[in-house]
Amino acid sequence: MNWKDTVTDPEEVKVFLALDGPNYTWRTMSGIARQAGLSEERVAAVLKKYNLTLTRLSETPAVSGSALVGLIEKVGV
Repeated sequence: MNWKDTVTDPEEVKVFLALDGPNYTWRTMSGIARQAGLSEERVAAVLKKYNLTLTRLSETPAVSGSALVGLIEKVGV
């Protein structure tokens, strides 16, 4: 499923654009929030809404210990 066919809310689109950048496979919530110009709480809510349909959390955290999230279409199920 392609996120562009599903996500229409402008704030949610910002989150997915941050996830879909060509230089990223996995992103931290703080990195997504910074790029999207949204709070980490809002980013977390969007990611929770689409968890396991369009996004998923990595089993391994970032070096910093932060959770990593990726688009299922890039990282697999």
